[in-house]
Amino acid sequence: MRSLTEEPNDVKIGLEIHFQVRGRKLFCECEGEEDTKELGTFSRKLTVVSGEKSEKDAAALQESMKGKLFEYVRTENSCLVEMDEEPPHLPGRETLDTAIIVSLILGCRIVDNVHFMRKIVIDGSNTSGFQRTGIVGLRGVFKSDSKSIGITSVTLEEEACKKIREDERKIVYSLDRLGIPLIEISTDPDIRSPKEAREVAQSIGLAVKQSGMIRREASSIRQDLNVSIRGGNRVEIKGVQSLSQIERVLANEIERQESLVEIAKILKGRPVSTDLALEDLTGSSLFSASELFAKGVKSGKRIYGFSLPGLSGVLNKDKFRLGREIAGRLKAVGIGGFIHSDELPNYGIGESEKSEISERLRTKDDDAFGLVILEPTKIEMCIEIIQGRVREAMIGVPAETRGAMENGTRFLRPLPGSSRMYPETDIPLIPLDSSYVREVEKRVPPTVEKRVDYLESLGIPRQEAFNSLWKEYDDVLESFVKEYGNPKICAKFLSVVYSTDSPDVNEARNLMARYARGNIPSESLESLYLEGEFKLSEKRKIVLVRKGSVRSSLGIEDEEGIREIGLDFRIKNESNQELIKIVESVVGDNEELIREKGEASFKLLMGLVMKQARGQFEGKEISELLTQKIKQVLARQ
Repeated sequence: MRSLTEEPNDVKIGLEIHFQVRGRKLFCECEGEEDTKELGTFSRKLTVVSGEKSEKDAAALQESMKGKLFEYVRTENSCLVEMDEEPPHLPGRETLDTAIIVSLILGCRIVDNVHFMRKIVIDGSNTSGFQRTGIVGLRGVFKSDSKSIGITSVTLEEEACKKIREDERKIVYSLDRLGIPLIEISTDPDIRSPKEAREVAQSIGLAVKQSGMIRREASSIRQDLNVSIRGGNRVEIKGVQSLSQIERVLANEIERQESLVEIAKILKGRPVSTDLALEDLTGSSLFSASELFAKGVKSGKRIYGFSLPGLSGVLNKDKFRLGREIAGRLKAVGIGGFIHSDELPNYGIGESEKSEISERLRTKDDDAFGLVILEPTKIEMCIEIIQGRVREAMIGVPAETRGAMENGTRFLRPLPGSSRMYPETDIPLIPLDSSYVREVEKRVPPTVEKRVDYLESLGIPRQEAFNSLWKEYDDVLESFVKEYGNPKICAKFLSVVYSTDSPDVNEARNLMARYARGNIPSESLESLYLEGEFKLSEKRKIVLVRKGSVRSSLGIEDEEGIREIGLDFRIKNESNQELIKIVESVVGDNEELIREKGEASFKLLMGLVMKQARGQFEGKEISELLTQKIKQVLARQ
């Protein structure tokens, strides 16, 4: 795998960053909250149709091949608009203001009129079969560190349904998320490495959050990536959920594309053919020892074999994985069970069986062969998909849309064409006159650098200032410093408060007020806050007081002073081994979560550790050890 910090040659990367906006939904008055009460279900089936030029979009056409039924769960925060039974309402003023503010933050020119378009989406994630999207800002420039990144556009669009479950026959969606306003920021392909892509995404995210209208939930921000290398085509990667995932996904995708370019060079010197003649091998004894094939035949499917002229050694050897590419295309339309000669012997097929199959299919020196297990009704579709992918292999990297996985990508559909878009007829043009834009411009927040400089001028450490902006508590931090002084203590304490799932600012203020009065030491702030949900009984406190375990060491004479310190009076563990054991156990049980979310997993794991530690250790001590263990897991990837 390519190093995450390695900058590959001739790589172009662009970002599409999506932010959910707070408040009402985009085209109705329903609240934009998720996980609301369910009210019933209804079903739809969507079919692709020709566009204005009598053409069918390739991406939509592939989705229609799946032939799935879509079931929708109605929720309290959905109405006839989400059901596509009522025309859309006009967007709310506050949502439009936010889109304008974000556009201005990114240096964009505001359009004269917002003109919503319909974008065909027939995977069921929109009940109407399309997504409404309108451009608000164009041609901006954003400075990330010392480099300027072009901003292609800032658009306002509606969020899709939330997928609940899926099987071979249908997909079940919830309407609670459908219609939440999304701001999409598209950059020019000015980024040159996975590491730089992460840095730019983080910088843009930090700048946009200054608008104060971006939802805080982890699922409310996601990134799509566009990447191409020399000799290839643009590939769009959908659904990258975390910053750390950006680097891993891009590094693997660049490596995949480089491999495909090499495969194309190899195939130019070979007699590659896409003439596939499938032969029915169902009754052959060659598969008698294979559970995989036996299971397929038992379910009513048949076994077909076919020669793949010129493809030997590029289907699954070293870095070449063309077989995986073909299997991905088939799987996308519901055809599984593709096996090829480069991965045999395997699956209960030995070397002798492999030779016999090769002879029966009349393969030559540079030829491979493929086997599929499928229903006879899907033969034509199967042949068409394989032929198409082999033709693309001779060219290099196909233009396509892929889905992000933990580290790599998977094929979703061909890259959509221009026939996917057409004008929205239910929403009139929305004018953005200059006087309106000037009024909104007054609310554009200071740049991140200016805000950080100001917080630093109050005595807050620069890194803590950046953290407070990213987690959107800089205003709380500023008020704490002005009220209680001690900027470093305030910053350190609030960083712990906002690392929890539900920050309690009132409790944090109470503790800071007690600290300011001299009733508790600064080193107790974090532990008192974190352990608040595990409060010990009054009896336990009295026992600790009577033991005098901390009275003399802290020089506290009165009972009230002891009670103020409260939970900080705990019996220290004789050794840190107990804490190490707890942290290692939690980290070990959640390695998959850590690999998926990266450093963002800290918050959840901190809560799990605290439930077991129950006030035996300092919050700082736990935090440092947990951070160390998380980094060790990430380093092993």
